Amino acid sequence: MRILLVYPGPTHSTYDVANGYDLALRALGHTVEAFAYHKYITFYDAALTAQAANNPQYQKEAGDAFFLASERVVLRVVDFVPDVVLVIAGGALHRRAHELVHRLGVPIVLLLTESPYIDGTQAQIIRHGHIAAALTNDKNSVIPLAEATGVRVEYLPHSFNPTVHHPGAPDESLLTDVLFHGTLWPERVALFAGLEKLPNARISGYTLDSTATQQDLVDNKHLARLYQSTKIALNHHRVYTDTEHAPLGDQAAYSLGPRAYEIAACGAFQLCDATRPELTEVFGDSVPTYTDAADLRRKIEYYLARDCERIDHALRAWYAVRDCTFEHRAAQILIPVLEEVVKNG
Repeated sequence: MRILLVYPGPTHSTYDVANGYDLALRALGHTVEAFAYHKYITFYDAALTAQAANNPQYQKEAGDAFFLASERVVLRVVDFVPDVVLVIAGGALHRRAHELVHRLGVPIVLLLTESPYIDGTQAQIIRHGHIAAALTNDKNSVIPLAEATGVRVEYLPHSFNPTVHHPGAPDESLLTDVLFHGTLWPERVALFAGLEKLPNARISGYTLDSTATQQDLVDNKHLARLYQSTKIALNHHRVYTDTEHAPLGDQAAYSLGPRAYEIAACGAFQLCDATRPELTEVFGDSVPTYTDAADLRRKIEYYLARDCERIDHALRAWYAVRDCTFEHRAAQILIPVLEEVVKNG
């Protein structure tokens, strides 16, 4: 297949998903043209900012850069002539691109990464974006999204890149007893309160009331080295939406986030919350869980004192996810969906 893969816009988190499937689809023999949407957004934003500074009559609108960048997607479709356009995340892609690609008769498949947190927004993208099929990262979102949109929706679990996430010798300069890096949602801040006072703990990331700096956004390769160099990696899944930080309620997530796979793939021991039913399906009893802050503190103290138990858990967790790579997910789930969409026109 000839696949135009549209990167999501942000240069972290969802970018890693796009890059993982970009490499996987190529490795499986497909012809992939990567559209670096984020670069065009940056270019047009800078150009429009300069225009506004030099021309007082021009008023820059919030969506102008996205509108112009989206038109470049259409030009790439005309030049590359793909069988299908695969859009990663899709939250930043202007509707203009969807409309024009649809007029060209090229099917669009949407790979969702933020279920169930923003399923309302993602359903709108599916309904109004001429989407031929969608894949979502949470099993509980499949039926609600399909019923809300009338579009075929499949479950695509999170993955990892084995060239980045793999067991390795600890880096002496990065050694920690306890590690967490990620968005510091209020529930995580409350849960981790006091842990930073442990002799050798690292709790890092950025909070919702601050703007993420480059220091806050750790490259995935460096994060893998951090996992390889810690005794206990913490994995606490989100339990709130992005909208006014409301509880998920009936939208409660079922599936694991990418951190669960990445920690295990690095051969690290992890402690995880017990909110995701998929945890035992994937890991059995190889990933211990905690129920609250007090229980987390007890588990940390327990496992810091038991090296052999940590190593045993980590080894079994690595074995459980060894095939959960982007390439395996693409071969088993993504490519069959793309092929069927292309076949059906």
